[in-house]
Amino acid sequence: SLLIEKYGMKCFWCEVALTTYSLTIDHFIPLSKGGNNKLKNLRTACKGCNNKRGNAMPEDTPEIIAQKSCIRFPSHWGKPKYHLGQRVKEGEIVGVEYYQPKTLRGYEEGAGWSYWVLRNDLSDQAEAFRESNISPLKTSELIEDIQSEIEFYQNKITALNEHIQESQQS
Repeated sequence: SLLIEKYGMKCFWCEVALTTYSLTIDHFIPLSKGGNNKLKNLRTACKGCNNKRGNAMPEDTPEIIAQKSCIRFPSHWGKPKYHLGQRVKEGEIVGVEYYQPKTLRGYEEGAGWSYWVLRNDLSDQAEAFRESNISPLKTSELIEDIQSEIEFYQNKITALNEHIQESQQS
């Protein structure tokens, strides 16, 4: 899509990498305040930021998003590079941990962010990865992954519709 080519697979507001589950299209100037559906007024956004901002104007958005965030990190921690549900080369991120410096855990594990990654949908065990050991997907890889998943579910829907038609004919 032209929008993804323009802004990439990241949220315009919080800059977090997006997945098929977290990607939404946001109106920079809300429709209710005179915005339109033209490409120059559209932005990629995560569901959280899009929902939090509602019909706020762009200049009010960062403060509104910060006030409505349900998870806040102390400013001295720094922002995590990856988020829950994000697809990376190692799998899907299902947990995030922060090891503070000058603590036993920070000393043993190394201070900073650690992520729990589920290797595949069939696995029920997550593996811990340090932030430096995670490889983000390229936009082309993510698009290919998403298209493959869409095709899988479209085939499943087709098969289910055929099953419904067969049961109605009997």
